[in-house]
Amino acid sequence: MSEMASTDPEGIDGIRMTWNNWPRSKLEASKCVIPIAASISPIRPHPDIPTLPYSPLRCKTCVCILNPFSRVDFAAKIWICPFCFQRNHFPHHYAMISETNVPAELYPQYTTVEYSLSAPTTPESAAYAPPPPPVFLFVLDTCVLEEELGFVKSAIKQAIGLLPDNALVGFVSFGTQVQVHELGFSDMSKVYVFRGSKDITKEQVLDQLGLSVAGQRAAGGFHKGVQSGVLANSGINRFLLPASDCEYTLDSLLDELQADQWPVQPGNRALRCTGVALNVAAGLLGACLPGTGARIVALVGGPCTEGPGTVKLLVLLICYCPFFLIIFNSFIQLLRTYTMQTDTRHGP
Repeated sequence: MSEMASTDPEGIDGIRMTWNNWPRSKLEASKCVIPIAASISPIRPHPDIPTLPYSPLRCKTCVCILNPFSRVDFAAKIWICPFCFQRNHFPHHYAMISETNVPAELYPQYTTVEYSLSAPTTPESAAYAPPPPPVFLFVLDTCVLEEELGFVKSAIKQAIGLLPDNALVGFVSFGTQVQVHELGFSDMSKVYVFRGSKDITKEQVLDQLGLSVAGQRAAGGFHKGVQSGVLANSGINRFLLPASDCEYTLDSLLDELQADQWPVQPGNRALRCTGVALNVAAGLLGACLPGTGARIVALVGGPCTEGPGTVKLLVLLICYCPFFLIIFNSFIQLLRTYTMQTDTRHGP
């Protein structure tokens, strides 16, 4: 057992905690220098995870899935949600459930299971439709050396080649300004530019990208599916494409991409608007795929020095110069000593 724990500490659930034991009192909790936290990997593959060939049974209030921690009344054919304590009735195909005949999701050892879902055939089964394809939005920092940029571009090409063919891919580059690249327009390189020194709201991002209702009407078209002033899924074919369809376009775009050409003053860092770039990336995903999980892959070469999220000089010195940190701590201690002596001298 100890050998298994050492080789696979996360187990079938893919959970690893900072402490092996939970504190039994407030005093023990106060002695924990490291905060109590859990790292969860919900899509971590494991050979012992069973696959169930049917749809999960969900709570009608909080949408929790039936699991071994649910309380079951076999006589009344109901189960109680462990999160909201809602009483839920079992459907008709669970009529044969009993203490000796339980579904796999109620086995104590099956705390993590996978469901094999088919295409929905009824409105009731539409809630269990297969999940949308994975989404990866690459955000690349161009305020780096040409050699480093070449290595990063090569790594991005390899990563895109390893993605599933149906995975949606987008690309954003930034330096002093933010460039959102339209991959759906392969005949010509089309880029939307945002200022890196100005905080941009979500509405401004959508208007400039043409993803809001006003932007679509100005362009002479109107689409169905308006949600809160945003045209859902209207920008997928422009900014997010399957990896198999945009691999050539991305390769050509990366080959032409150069380091940021904005002049840098001697002794200063390059102007890097990381905050605006991440804000634009989040707004783009929220407009194209609302309510869908996605991943922003930010490849950053240094601290943010322009616009929102700028790292101040004192933080940079503390992070990149340990000797300055020692001098700074000594100065603070000397100032405290001087203040205490002054208070004692002028005391009553």
